[in-house]
Amino acid sequence: MSALALTGPSPLTVLSATPIRLGGQPGARYRVSRPAVYTGHDDLDEAFSTFEAVVLAPAGRSPEAAPVVTLLNGITVGLDRGLPVAVALARDGIGVVLMDTPLGGSRRPGGFSGDRNPSAALAEIARRGVALDVPFAGRLFDGVAADLPAVLGLAAARHGLDEAARPFATGVTGGSTAEGGRVALVGVSFGALLSALAFGRDGLGQRLVGAIGHPGLAAMATGFAGSIARAAGLPPAVVAGGAALGPLAEAAARRVGGDAAVGAFRLARLFLRLGKGAPGVDPLGFAGRVSAHRPVAFLAGAADPVAPPAAVRAAVAAYATHTVETAPGLGHGWYPAGGGTFNTDLERFVLRHLADWVPRD
Repeated sequence: MSALALTGPSPLTVLSATPIRLGGQPGARYRVSRPAVYTGHDDLDEAFSTFEAVVLAPAGRSPEAAPVVTLLNGITVGLDRGLPVAVALARDGIGVVLMDTPLGGSRRPGGFSGDRNPSAALAEIARRGVALDVPFAGRLFDGVAADLPAVLGLAAARHGLDEAARPFATGVTGGSTAEGGRVALVGVSFGALLSALAFGRDGLGQRLVGAIGHPGLAAMATGFAGSIARAAGLPPAVVAGGAALGPLAEAAARRVGGDAAVGAFRLARLFLRLGKGAPGVDPLGFAGRVSAHRPVAFLAGAADPVAPPAAVRAAVAAYATHTVETAPGLGHGWYPAGGGTFNTDLERFVLRHLADWVPRD
């Protein structure tokens, strides 16, 4: 078992590379590894450290002249959920980099990568004696913040996305592009929170664009906890009182839905603990570092129970240059009453906030 300590970000290793063409747009799908210690169990850490990434080339312009966006999705889905938006952005002349985030897609230990909800994987992690606590969450957040510049370096080195991503092409996994280039961090739900941390704390990228999420850890944690409880069919009182009830609450969760419900309960409880304070991983704690020439824009759903518009506006107001738009009828990535398409709305929102980077003929 490894010690729970990191000496610094490790380099990215490409395990496989497959040329792809999606919607007519060329690119590549990678399986990569950037070793890091998340749990102290070698096999679990390998599962968290090994993930998939996709790079799509921009249409209609040379890669060297194109802006670049990174696209992170939420905690329950992998990068494939973002591919329709990525293809649309690539057609608009933007280089796109996607990657799986911990607990999403292929990046789950215990053979649970096919599940939509990470509860079963978390139950396996907890069964192995790993504390699902704030330090564990901090390691996940820090891991993503180091993964983002690493995959940007991959995109620069192998796809020539030089102007924006060149600072990362040397294999260095840290650094800042705040003074030059055109890199935008785009995040959805949990991916927005993770992107906001890299943007504010680590100075990665010139623009932050998010949807159905926001950079406030406390409010997002509360929203996630409620959403997880509802999805698992857990009574809100069980989750809210779980920290005090301990084994009794877990026993109640197990009666509701077995081990998966226990995993959901522990994840919800972890978010509630994060909401009470997690210095070093709350993006709002670093909002003051973001200068006015690095704008922040978020798309809120009027019917979103996880990131309601009022919470989004309150969080984003911490940045010197900020915009919040509300989509009527939009829930947490869906339109309950029909008549809308979240992917289309997200693509248009991103393009509006990168319009000066993507000139039209």
